[in-house]
Amino acid sequence: MIKIILVVFLLSSFVFADTDDGENMYMTFGSKKATAILTELSFKGDSWAMYALGVSYYKGRGVVKNDKKAFELIRKAAIKGYPKAAFWLGEFYYFGIGTLKDYKKAYKWYEKAANFGEKKAMIKLAEMNLKGEGVEKDYLKTFYWYEKAALEGDVKAQTKLGLLYAGGLGVKKDMKKAKFWIKKAYESGDEEAKRAWESFKLWKY
Repeated sequence: MIKIILVVFLLSSFVFADTDDGENMYMTFGSKKATAILTELSFKGDSWAMYALGVSYYKGRGVVKNDKKAFELIRKAAIKGYPKAAFWLGEFYYFGIGTLKDYKKAYKWYEKAANFGEKKAMIKLAEMNLKGEGVEKDYLKTFYWYEKAALEGDVKAQTKLGLLYAGGLGVKKDMKKAKFWIKKAYESGDEEAKRAWESFKLWKY
């Protein structure tokens, strides 16, 4: 019976499986059945199921919260190349969830996730280069990752990119480009962009 349920679910859900952390499965089948399905798929080596089950253990969704199990499942999914698992593994190393805190390993996995196109990972890399966490401070790389995320449409990254242009950090100072990016974020409702717009009097450029 579980195989029939599984096939029906996969046919209807794999369209959004790359962005789904398993919550839809729990909502559809309930905690016990969803956990059973994800566990069976994980044993068969399905990277999305490993990721979804790992998130479930981290959140205590349908199972008893267990950070170590969450870490191991997400680590396996990341090693198999699942993009969102790579980002989460970076988070686990960064914050020391279910494992020891390790900025260098966090950076490594954020970078893998960013290269898969994960915008949140791009922003974490920009922040780590800005602060010198796990790597030497590097404004050029800070600019590089904020720009990539901004071009992908991330509003917060657009604000940060504008600030880098305004301050000449990692790039030549350019108030017109600062205005362009901060205005773009401002119009999307970002409060930090609004403050930057006023502070730098960007309407003048």
